[in-house]
Amino acid sequence: SAAPASAPVASPASAAPASATVASPASKDVGKLKKVVILCTSADVMDDHATGAWSEEVTGPFYTFTDKGCEVTLASIKGGKIPVDAFSLGEDFKTENDTRFETSGDIAKWDSSITASSLSSDAFDCIFLAGGHGTCVDFPEGAAGIVSQAAAAGKVVGAVCHGPFGLTKATVDGKPLVAGKKVCGFSNEEEAAVVGMRGFDPAPPSLEDALKGLGGEYMPGEMFLPNATRDGNLITGQNPASSVKAAELCLEAMGM
Repeated sequence: SAAPASAPVASPASAAPASATVASPASKDVGKLKKVVILCTSADVMDDHATGAWSEEVTGPFYTFTDKGCEVTLASIKGGKIPVDAFSLGEDFKTENDTRFETSGDIAKWDSSITASSLSSDAFDCIFLAGGHGTCVDFPEGAAGIVSQAAAAGKVVGAVCHGPFGLTKATVDGKPLVAGKKVCGFSNEEEAAVVGMRGFDPAPPSLEDALKGLGGEYMPGEMFLPNATRDGNLITGQNPASSVKAAELCLEAMGM
């Protein structure tokens, strides 16, 4: 079905109804609202293990952006319902942002994401790649096109945890997007801990090795603690706890 007019798709600009815009009351000049797309995985299985998007890596950035008056659209590789990793909503991992998403009614947004192929970098200021192990499956190929387009257009590109898998096949001027850039993402040390915790067999591919192999300057932080880095318009965060920090660096890169 057609995306709502407010969605950042490649279609003629049209005035969105006021109710469609997520913005703070202080935002008077609607024409200057920053538009952000949070891109999620559509994969709910990885090697027979149930997976999906990691909730905090969507909800944390969502409120970091909307509380600053940005208009935020959820997108996914295939569009439609976004699979959420149930593990991310377990007692040990569920965050205040996740609870806010549920109680505010924003939870309905999981059901109606727009498809990545409909996105146009002309229509947003920032694209943010949320993680979750589903991204190991569909982000390298599925996100490469729009990320490459956004980077070439000088837009802000953010990614957190496993989300940087969506950077691994993105290019600018024929070279890997991450080459020569300071980057971070879920570390080998963290992945080994999670493999043991969740019984993943085989183990997921190594994001740290992939980023290094493409010429990225990997910037490790402490296990499972906030760590995010900005290199120009490219922002990356290491793990779920880095979601808000990465989003804040995206705001900084947008001049907010």
